[in-house]
Amino acid sequence: MSMLNIGSSALLAAQTSLATTSHNISNVNTPGYSRQRTDQGPQPANFEGGYYIGNGVGITGVDRIFNQFLVNQLRTYTSAESQQDGFLTFSKQVDDLLGSSSLSISGGLEAFFNSVQEVANDPTSIAARQVMLTQGDLLANRFNTMDSQLGELDRQIDNTLSASVKDINVLSQGIKDLNQSISESLAAGYNPNDLLDKRDKLIGDLSELVSVNVVEQDNGAVNVFIGNGQGLVVGNSRVELSTIADNSTNPPRTAIGYGPSQINITQQLSGGEIGGAILARTDVVDSTRAELDVLAESIVTAFNTAHGNGVDLNGNAGTDFFDAAGTTASTISMNITDTRLIAASSTTDPGVGNNENALAMAALQTDKTTVVLDPGPPVISRSFNDQYGSIVSQVATRTNQASVSQETQAGLVSQIRQRSESVSGVNLDEEAANLIKFQQAYQAASQIITVSNTVFNSLINAF
Repeated sequence: MSMLNIGSSALLAAQTSLATTSHNISNVNTPGYSRQRTDQGPQPANFEGGYYIGNGVGITGVDRIFNQFLVNQLRTYTSAESQQDGFLTFSKQVDDLLGSSSLSISGGLEAFFNSVQEVANDPTSIAARQVMLTQGDLLANRFNTMDSQLGELDRQIDNTLSASVKDINVLSQGIKDLNQSISESLAAGYNPNDLLDKRDKLIGDLSELVSVNVVEQDNGAVNVFIGNGQGLVVGNSRVELSTIADNSTNPPRTAIGYGPSQINITQQLSGGEIGGAILARTDVVDSTRAELDVLAESIVTAFNTAHGNGVDLNGNAGTDFFDAAGTTASTISMNITDTRLIAASSTTDPGVGNNENALAMAALQTDKTTVVLDPGPPVISRSFNDQYGSIVSQVATRTNQASVSQETQAGLVSQIRQRSESVSGVNLDEEAANLIKFQQAYQAASQIITVSNTVFNSLINAF
């Protein structure tokens, strides 16, 4: 090969390296971009008698610099951190709700039993009896409001699931389209580095919504699985998710359907924003509502029983103080509205001044047998305040655990991202040095061409 051709190959190699370096610099702030490197190699030499003469340089490829192990780790940790963050968001709201001074059941219980004690102190006082009825109604309203607020959180979770499903469908469509483009490029002999970066970026975004498992095919396409192995993207095809009604709950809640048949896969999904929302629903919202229902039912049962053991101002046996049908936090309500129907007197010595039954009802506040958790034997029970305190404590503990876990996962994500960027990220100082190096190589290659031209002219002029 002539000096001119050798110089041209060097010039083209330096030019390609300059273009690659410029591409790196221009994408320094592009999310998900992996720096690229031009690989060069000597052209096959010509055998001239007993020796070889070099034929210059050639570009063997433009490599995408990344570490697949770190990319996979980043997806895993991102999914876990996003789940903890989503769980923490809802758990904090429940924690704040239970601890609210205006909505706290413990405050309502305290005010109600104080009013019962006031009736015991003066069983003939109509004013004290009216306060007792009012505080009973306020206590029931606190339960109703608390359940309503928890129901609102449930609807927020529904909205989160719906929004996440829409985002997943957009991302899966993008991954599917990129799969096809990447397969076609590789089949044509091209290495589509930028398309690979875009696909990895979409898969990383997907991991923020749900845990993913990625399997690469021989043709360069990837299969993306979610949940317990449900294929979201398989080669050049995809399965669309949808939001469906879960009729097993009352009222029906949002669930996630898979494919055209809309198979409910909600409980099979974990990780990401979806996993956090589902976990918060089952472990915090649903469990808290269930335990509040137990507390409301215990209050209704115990207080109605005690009230039925007394005699009212009309000399009649006490009726249900709370509506016996209102055995949940959402439906608990008062049964009596007439102050004279409060049965403050006992049946042993009935009379308008008798307060024995009022004292018995007041004693329910600290009675540790009112909330039966396990009929046994042995019987496991709590007082009203202890039961509510247990509910608050459980939510506070889960919230604190989620906060610690979220901080830990965020630290891991940050650490792995830094390690990944140390491999794939663009270092401007390094690229600036490469610019100078390849610029000098380009100038030197141009000198080869100049010398070649001079030699060629000398040969021409010699004849």
